[in-house]
Amino acid sequence: MLLIGNYEVEVDFESELRQFDWAKPRWKDNKLIACSPFRDEFHPSFAVTYDKGGIFIDSGGEGEWRSGNFVKLLSWLRNETVEETQEYLLEKYFIVGFRDINELELSFEGWETKKKSNEVIPLSVLDQFKFTHPYLEQKRGIEEIFQRALKIGYDPHKKAVSFPIFDKNGTLINIKFRSVKDKIFWYHNNNPVREHLYLLDLVMKKKAKRVFLVESEIDAITLFKNGFPAIAVMGGSLTKKQKRLLLDSGIETLVLATDNDKQGRRLKNSIHGQLGGLMNIEEMSFPEHYKDVNDIPTDELIEYATNTVELTFSLED
Repeated sequence: MLLIGNYEVEVDFESELRQFDWAKPRWKDNKLIACSPFRDEFHPSFAVTYDKGGIFIDSGGEGEWRSGNFVKLLSWLRNETVEETQEYLLEKYFIVGFRDINELELSFEGWETKKKSNEVIPLSVLDQFKFTHPYLEQKRGIEEIFQRALKIGYDPHKKAVSFPIFDKNGTLINIKFRSVKDKIFWYHNNNPVREHLYLLDLVMKKKAKRVFLVESEIDAITLFKNGFPAIAVMGGSLTKKQKRLLLDSGIETLVLATDNDKQGRRLKNSIHGQLGGLMNIEEMSFPEHYKDVNDIPTDELIEYATNTVELTFSLED
């Protein structure tokens, strides 16, 4: 059982974890042992124990990410705020323990009211992050000129790159911080990020009709800087609000360039199923030895992005 707020939720921990790719996993009856998802390692030192509420322990980790609860881990894996992960789990497993549907609806309404956050973030908040760090240019190939254009900065105190997230109208709704030491990230506040699409404001400003869809912010920037308008879902699934944003965006052709892993393939198939027949869907294929768009050398990326394949939709899909 997992405690979320005042509710005990019977979560299928293993099923949730199997949605993601793990390095050197060992699936046991009551736990998962694998290499840490938060850093690079060759010998597994990370474990999630199901009968203890999905608590994880990263033996080689540091600070607050050395251990934690299941919601914290899953929010990292799903690339969203903790509140959004809590909402996901409640929507999926909430009915457990409720005999009366009216009781269920009233309790969920109370949760919705409690968890929603819409903090207004003034642009001046970004002033404190007007620094640069070599991480993005040296390791991800994103030059400073593009970082500045997208208001990407650096927090020298927490040693993290800052990615401002804007809604479709260009209003700042959150800031994602990504550590330059490991794979840890966090958000400025609880405002839901999965109700938005990263760089959609820029795509709509340019009135782009053919747009690439990827999972991460860095992949979207990589395509944009090479002349291909792109947006990121900032996670491994397309939410209902993101789907509506796409249908209302003016985009005519959506090119799917998701990651070469289990989550990426699942996302591609899901989007094709949801949007096929409503807009033109194409796929950008690239070799398996490249994990994602940012891994691809520039000359090859341009070739793959230019030569995409249309995905046809039928009523049998």
